Amino acid sequence: MFWLMRNRGGRGRPDFRRRSRLVSFACLLSVASGGARAADQAPDLSALDLEALMKVEVSSVSRKSQLMSDVAAAVYVISHNDIKRSGATSIPEILRLAPGLQVARVGASAWAVSARGFNWRYSDKLLVLMDGRTLYTPLFSGVFWNVQDTMIEDIERVEVIRGPGAAMWGSNAVNGVINIITRSASHGGGGLAVVGAGSDERGFASARYAGAAGDNTGYRIYAKAFDRGPTVAPGGERADDDWRAMQAGFRVDHSVSAQDKLTVQGDAYRAIVGERVHLNAVLTPPYQADYATDDRASGANVLLKWSHRISDISDFVVQTYYDRARFTAPKLSADVRTYDVDFQHRIRPGERHDFMWGVSYRALRIDTDGSADISFTPDQRNGHISAVFFQDDIALIRERLRLTLGGKYEKSYTAGGQWQPNVRLLWTPNDDHAVWAAYSRASRTPSYGETSARIALGVVPPGIPQNPAPAPVAIIAQANPDLAAERLTAYELGYRAQLHKRLSIDAALFTNRYRDLSMLTAGASAFETAPLPHVVAPVVYGNDGQGYTARGLELVADWRVLDWMRVEATYTHIRMDSRTLGSVGADVAGAVPRNQASLRWQMDLSARTQLDGWLRYVGRLSGADQGVDAYTTLDMRLATNVRPDLELALIGQNLLDSRHLEFREAFGARPYEIRRGAYVKATLKF
Repeated sequence: MFWLMRNRGGRGRPDFRRRSRLVSFACLLSVASGGARAADQAPDLSALDLEALMKVEVSSVSRKSQLMSDVAAAVYVISHNDIKRSGATSIPEILRLAPGLQVARVGASAWAVSARGFNWRYSDKLLVLMDGRTLYTPLFSGVFWNVQDTMIEDIERVEVIRGPGAAMWGSNAVNGVINIITRSASHGGGGLAVVGAGSDERGFASARYAGAAGDNTGYRIYAKAFDRGPTVAPGGERADDDWRAMQAGFRVDHSVSAQDKLTVQGDAYRAIVGERVHLNAVLTPPYQADYATDDRASGANVLLKWSHRISDISDFVVQTYYDRARFTAPKLSADVRTYDVDFQHRIRPGERHDFMWGVSYRALRIDTDGSADISFTPDQRNGHISAVFFQDDIALIRERLRLTLGGKYEKSYTAGGQWQPNVRLLWTPNDDHAVWAAYSRASRTPSYGETSARIALGVVPPGIPQNPAPAPVAIIAQANPDLAAERLTAYELGYRAQLHKRLSIDAALFTNRYRDLSMLTAGASAFETAPLPHVVAPVVYGNDGQGYTARGLELVADWRVLDWMRVEATYTHIRMDSRTLGSVGADVAGAVPRNQASLRWQMDLSARTQLDGWLRYVGRLSGADQGVDAYTTLDMRLATNVRPDLELALIGQNLLDSRHLEFREAFGARPYEIRRGAYVKATLKF
């Protein structure tokens, strides 16, 4: 809402005939080389048998490494190999792999991403991290997905936690936590170059080099750039939302001693994002106007992490980072600077207790330059967030029954103090089955926009039957500096089992109960004479969302059919009750499909050739501002190693129809449809 980054179309059309010949050549080359020997590849999660897979360590649930089989939470790991074989080219596309997430593409560079409901372009109840660095913006407590990027080939895994993670990670970790974890600098030494082009992926290139400086230090540097084409309007006309960006970064991992490890990493980026600007504060006929323009974004971050082992039973981690993000757009420009420091200490005083505690502090500086459509008062603000947390993992019955008690107290500059407790119980009757249950409370603190922004939503012309007023009526969203935090109470029940050496299942049930949700509610109208006579019809943020409940079921089945074939099926059902809201604006319940299903298969046709497919079904979005039909998509990937150091791949996306709509934004914004596309990709190791 606060910065509508819609992309503008490219200035020239791609040569589709040339690319069609390139695609055909790549396809023939891949099939012809099917019988040759594959290049050596690093071990990956997808190559493990199911027993080994359950022993994979995850760290996002409780800030420490745990086996997946020992986690009392709905956790899903997207592996490096899953990412590669999906054909995804952006982080939001990667997140479609996880059950329980709602991912809808709004335009060429815009996505709506949420967990367990409340999906819209600026979803504010999902905490997203990259190597422990928070990606959300305090402007609206959500994520600008079009500036969150890294070299896809260097992502080790993505840990997706459905359900509250506030006891460990604090506010905004209400419905889930996503942690994108990149590979260490010592992994995959040497060079890597990736190039490709296609219909929507008009061109992309990236390069990375990793090496060692002595016996104890590894380093990695990378750079990437891409040019992505526009989507289309429902009538078929070309949209003005192309997207171009470049990014570079580095990482250094140094073992200072046997007890101390140090990591330093950073990134810098610049993006040009096309947008068709819709002016909402026009008080003269025709009371609306739009034009195509380019928005610009840039930023940089640097992170320092120190791990120290005090003894065999005690260790601590200190992490600090600085992040700066700048956006320049016709409606709103902003400069957000974040400094964060986090300390955690873990001690294992006996065989039955694993205790952790920590403190954190974050300082923010936000500068904005608004317009008649969007403005902040004050336009500059400093904010501070501090927190303390603890967790005790208790073995009630060794290797069979574990109890986890934890909580976090966080004090925010927008909503005061919040206490967020967590209780989890894990029962493992044997090595193949586990049952877990959890009770959690979480909160979302108000954003800077909700407490300080004035947003023009539109102007209603005078004299129309719905509003026979003598002057135009401006609908204005007004901030509420006294807005309180939103609150969630969550109940979860889960079961995971290895039914056969080739078949595993994972199921989770949840009930979320919300109160004090931030909603827009109609206020008292007033007449204003400047800049022209008009009526102001305000809608004001308030904690009017009470008694809201979401219930759901999430299922995953992983079947290793044969040594060379893997099939994974997921299903998500969610039912959201919004009958008690009675608010103005989008029906958030309708922004989430009641049913979602996914079927992925990975086949090694030969030692050198892979064939992957991904079939997805997304149910209808039926809210007041939605009306998006259900759709089914199919992505395919064919890849071959023409020689040990060179892989060629052909990827087709959204193959079942020429185009489809995935999401419709609120307040009359123009919808865009996602087209069928294909691209070729070459990966060279050196």
